[in-house]
Amino acid sequence: MSSVNYFDSIADKWNVIREEYFEEKLKYIALSQFSVKDKICADLGSGTGFISLALSNEAKLVFSIDSSKNMLRVLHGTAASRGISNIYPIKGSAEDLPLFDNSIDAVFMNMALHHIFDAKKVIEEIHRVLKKDGVIVITDVEKHSGEWARTEMHDEWLGFSHKQMREWFKAAGFRSIKVKSTELKCKGYSSEGEYTETGIFVATGIKKEE
Repeated sequence: MSSVNYFDSIADKWNVIREEYFEEKLKYIALSQFSVKDKICADLGSGTGFISLALSNEAKLVFSIDSSKNMLRVLHGTAASRGISNIYPIKGSAEDLPLFDNSIDAVFMNMALHHIFDAKKVIEEIHRVLKKDGVIVITDVEKHSGEWARTEMHDEWLGFSHKQMREWFKAAGFRSIKVKSTELKCKGYSSEGEYTETGIFVATGIKKEE
């Protein structure tokens, strides 16, 4: 089963499953990194809208991009039921974003980068679509040794180091780079009862003209 098929298969249960892995507080840490009021934002690997729904309260537009059509279907249903009209779900890849160059004020990516094979390419794509002075905000897991996550959660990466994130951000062209711990934990059990707990970081940067 591919990562896309996996998330398609659990889309209707994801909001409950997610609560077992990380706290609601994480969205507020992510959103506190940049004022989105009246801004055009993108949420990569949006899933069922953990970040997108929160962004919609103040942002002008939210492009919610995910490779799972079922996740996006759940998001669309939730937005419609709440009368939210500024979220635009788009099926697409974070490695080849269906967004114009220099078109977005802020790009958020929460707990999704570790599922993508070419994670460095994603950061380059984010730089491409951001406007001058646009902001990248990535929240994801610290490096860990839970190998079971590769098969059971379809993780491509067992987390990332702060150094790795800084290097990728810098190579993509970002400046004013910050990578720090959120003090929150991501926790999970394998089907065999193996327990993994690791920290969650927040990484930010600004697109500056050379």
